[in-house]
Amino acid sequence: MPRGSELSPVRIAVSVPKKRIPLAVNRNRIKRLIREAWRLNKYQLYQAFPEDKRLHLFFIFTGIPNPDFQQIEQSVQKAIDNLQQLLNLKKDA
Repeated sequence: MPRGSELSPVRIAVSVPKKRIPLAVNRNRIKRLIREAWRLNKYQLYQAFPEDKRLHLFFIFTGIPNPDFQQIEQSVQKAIDNLQQLLNLKKDA
């Protein structure tokens, strides 16, 4: 029986480089914020995504050391918007 994550059309992974953010507590906080921003905004991409396709996204954090949630959410939203544009271009072609 498939697990819940296998049913979703888009799966994500998150990486925060240790070289950029040396403290594990800060890396884990940033990963939590990225996952939460994704959870709140993923429905927009799901609506534009074809049902018979699957997508694997990998978010790599390259921003400032102590971002707040609004900054991360804006970046995730921008990534989702870019993916939606790509999907719409493919549909039109």
